[in-house]
Amino acid sequence: MGIGFPLYVDLSDNNCTIFGGGENTVRRVRELRRFGAKVTVISPTLCPPLEELSAKGEIRHIPRKYYRGDCSNAQLCVAATDDATINIAIATECKAKGIPVNVTEPAAYGNFTFPRVVIREDVVISVAGDVPSAKLKRLRDRLQEAVPEMLEKIDQGE
Repeated sequence: MGIGFPLYVDLSDNNCTIFGGGENTVRRVRELRRFGAKVTVISPTLCPPLEELSAKGEIRHIPRKYYRGDCSNAQLCVAATDDATINIAIATECKAKGIPVNVTEPAAYGNFTFPRVVIREDVVISVAGDVPSAKLKRLRDRLQEAVPEMLEKIDQGE
């Protein structure tokens, strides 16, 4: 995908649909919920962290595979199944309907990525790039440590 344009979107109460119930889905669900999205996960099965979120009513689970038309009511979608052919079909449907889609594999079929995010007070900082995920995570971790001190200095007029 290359380096994308950073765009902050209000997801409050917006429908976001994720296909796939594995570990790839967990971080994406948590990030979307962190920003107020209503998340539906369509997957025959869920990994334990997602089962817990479903049991608490924090996500909606539809226990089946993807069907054409499933993307229609979503403001954005994530194709995170373990089947590249299905992920490509989801991406194709979303793009035809003008719905942003993130694809885990093959990632090139998606048109947005999930950045690494730091939130402190009312400040949101995101880090993304065409580099390995581990590098972005380390950068995010360093920002999480540095940002509170930086904000304090700004508050003090420095």
